Amino acid sequence: MPGVLQRLWLRVRGAIFEDPSTFDESSRPSGVRRRALFFSLIASIIIWLLLSLSENYYIAVEYATCASQQQAYSSSCVEGLDADSALAQPLPKSIRTTLHGPGRSLLVERFQARFWSNPIVFDASVPELETQFLLRLPEEITIESIVPERINLQKEAKMERVLPIQSRVVFVPQSPFFLTGEVQIDPDTVRVFGPASVVSQLEVWPTNSDTVEGVSDTVHYSVNLLDSLAGLVNLSIRNTTFKQLASQYTEGQKEYIRVRIEGLLDGNNTVQLDPEFVTITYQVPLSKFSEAQQSQFIQATVSYDQIFADTTGHVKPIAQYPPDLMLRQVTIYPERLQYFINIGSQ
Repeated sequence: MPGVLQRLWLRVRGAIFEDPSTFDESSRPSGVRRRALFFSLIASIIIWLLLSLSENYYIAVEYATCASQQQAYSSSCVEGLDADSALAQPLPKSIRTTLHGPGRSLLVERFQARFWSNPIVFDASVPELETQFLLRLPEEITIESIVPERINLQKEAKMERVLPIQSRVVFVPQSPFFLTGEVQIDPDTVRVFGPASVVSQLEVWPTNSDTVEGVSDTVHYSVNLLDSLAGLVNLSIRNTTFKQLASQYTEGQKEYIRVRIEGLLDGNNTVQLDPEFVTITYQVPLSKFSEAQQSQFIQATVSYDQIFADTTGHVKPIAQYPPDLMLRQVTIYPERLQYFINIGSQ
């Protein structure tokens, strides 16, 4: 049987496309026969499609709502929503359905939903409605499933608050640069309008998460505010600008720094450290290198309480320095010191 079908296909193909290997001179069909075969094939395909599309099928169709096109709900999207009211719950951005009906009608419905139909609007005069009544479907099409099945359109009083903007942007400096100073946000607050039950619970309004790499100088970076409550609340601004400073650093070092024991009076030899002197290494801005090297306020300390509570015989010194030197990656060598308590001196 497959061999018969293959030979039949070869003859049809040769008749339509004039394959010289299919027929000899005596059996080669004329132009009229070729056209007749071609139109017969096209007519058969059309009839098959018409018969197939007249049968019933299931198809998924998604309908866009006005909430997908607006950053905040307005009277053009929600009828009956006055200026002093707000919806208590967000609206769906789309309605997803599974439809059943004739193939021709389903294809037309899907095409209209995607390209022709206007977004679905809502009427806030009805506190809750069944979603299926928002769709205008031909009689031959039935809804097998719909999500969401119901939409809550309850209203409540609108509230306004001014919230600080919370940064979710991470700045990564390029070596040998380090970030200096706090990041500046302009503007650093946003006015939020929305239902009182939602707005009253908000403390800050975050930005979108982002990472800025390779910072090597003063950088200004614009970022959008997070849109997690899109439509339910309205924001006075949609983005803000960050300003972050970065300075080039170099390595500095101070040797023979005597470790100071806090909590003991000067001249008290109750505790002795071994060694008594350490080396402090740090990264410092180029503009402050000389100042850091000459500073008498870069110190290493341990506390007497730390020694008193220790049970290992070793303590870890802590580096102290003026904040305006903007030191980074400060290390002390050696990291741990032995100590001895002179009993006779207590």
